[in-house]
Amino acid sequence: MRHQFSPHLESPHAVSGAMPVDAPRRMGRFAETRGTPALRRAYAWLCHWSPTVAARLAYRQLATPPRAPLGKWPLAVREQVRTRREPCGAGELVVHEWGWGPAVLLVHGWGGNATHMGRMVAPLLAQGFRVIAFDGPAHGRSSGSTTDMVAFAGAVAAVARRTGPLHAVIGHSFGAAMALFAARDWGIDARRMVLVSVFNHCNWFVEMFAQHAGLTPEVQQRVRDLFVQRYSGRFDWHRMSVLEMARQAQCPALLVHDENDQEIPFAHGLAIAAALPAAQFKATLGLGHHCVVRNPEVIRRVVAFLSEQE
Repeated sequence: MRHQFSPHLESPHAVSGAMPVDAPRRMGRFAETRGTPALRRAYAWLCHWSPTVAARLAYRQLATPPRAPLGKWPLAVREQVRTRREPCGAGELVVHEWGWGPAVLLVHGWGGNATHMGRMVAPLLAQGFRVIAFDGPAHGRSSGSTTDMVAFAGAVAAVARRTGPLHAVIGHSFGAAMALFAARDWGIDARRMVLVSVFNHCNWFVEMFAQHAGLTPEVQQRVRDLFVQRYSGRFDWHRMSVLEMARQAQCPALLVHDENDQEIPFAHGLAIAAALPAAQFKATLGLGHHCVVRNPEVIRRVVAFLSEQE
C-alpha cells in the first residue's frame, strides 16, 4: 500500500537562494587546489595525444573513492553495536547493527563510511527502531579499492535483503542516490525514504569531474562508454536520473538539503522536491554538505518523520 501526505516546504530562503541546476561548480569535492593546473595540463596532453588512455585514467579516478578516516561511534551506542562481515560480490562488507525493532538502513555517501551517520543511531534506538549501517564497497573497513554505482547500489540491496523488511532508508549524498537505484533495479522495499543532500542525476558527477579535470567532450563520452562496457551494455546512462528514481519509489519521502552545500548544489534538492509534490522538504542554512547529517535539529526531524503514523 502506498501512502501520501501533504506537501511541506521549510525555509524562507529556499527559492530565492536557489542556483541553476546546471551552474558550474568550483567548490566542494572538485575544489581548485595547487595540483589542479597540473592535473589539467596532464589531461590536456592525454586528451590530445591518447584519448583512450585519458578515458581509462579518468574512469579509474572516478571509481576510486577517497578513504576517509574512521570516526568513533558515539558513546551511547559504542558498546551496543553488533558488527559482522557479509559477503558481497567478490568482497566483503562490514555491517553494524543495533536494537531489535523496525529496521532503518543508513547509507553513507561517496568517500564516507558508516561512522559518518553515527549520531543518528541513538535517537533512532530511543524510538524503538533497529538500525543497520555498513561501509560501502571500497569504503571504510569493507574490502576493495575501487567501486562504482552498480556495485554500491548492489551492496545496498544485499544488506537490505539480509536485514529483512525495511521501515526506512536514510541515505546521504551518493548513498541517497544509490538507495533509490537499489530500490528501482534491485527491488528493495522501504516504507519511507530520507534523502539528504542528494544530486538529481548520476551524469552530473561525471560532468563535474570532466569540468574539473578539463576533459574533452570526446574523452568524457569515452568514460561513460567504459561504464557501459563494464556491464556488457546493461548499464544505461539515460536511466540514471535520480529524480526519476525518486518518482518511481512512490513512498513517503523527506528531503533535506543545505542552501550552502558546497558539494551538491541546493538546486538539486529543490528539483527533486518539485517532482515529488507529496514529499516533505527541509532546507537548512549554514550546515554545508557533511554537518547536516550530524545536526541535532535535522536528526530530530528525521526521527519524527520516521515515527509518523501511517
